Amino acid sequence: MAFIRYFIAVPRIILNDQTCSQTDKLVYGMINSLSNNKEYCYASNSYLANQLSVKEKTISNSINNLKRKKYIDVKFINSQRRIYLNETIVSNENSKVLEKNEDKNIVKNYQDKRKEYTRKNYKTSNNLIPYWMEHPEVCKSEEASPEEQAYMEDLLKEFKED
Repeated sequence: MAFIRYFIAVPRIILNDQTCSQTDKLVYGMINSLSNNKEYCYASNSYLANQLSVKEKTISNSINNLKRKKYIDVKFINSQRRIYLNETIVSNENSKVLEKNEDKNIVKNYQDKRKEYTRKNYKTSNNLIPYWMEHPEVCKSEEASPEEQAYMEDLLKEFKED
């Protein structure tokens, strides 16, 4: 698993886990990000709580929940807590996801969101959406005919400087 510095990256399997709270997912992302240089994270609950603007008890609960689900492993070495990501479970579960289905869902979701955005933001006075915005496939790029080009040049003459 590639660890990304300066960003919080949460694997899809954890992101889609309905039994994990939003805080659990953010805590996993922080551990992932902080594990960048080593194979583990040694951040304190206090540090994580401060970064995520939650209480230390919330962090403790999230870490325990992630341990229970075997997404992370916590070890104490020389009285220092080390939080290791369980790359095996995450990699195995992510590999089970059918990318084709995910891609179809992403495209469908994008199309639905685009239509929703268009309806909300491009209403005319009579609440009709222009046909070309509802059906962008009708908009084609074709080169203008010589007659059309001549007509456009005539229209633009008044704006051109001599």
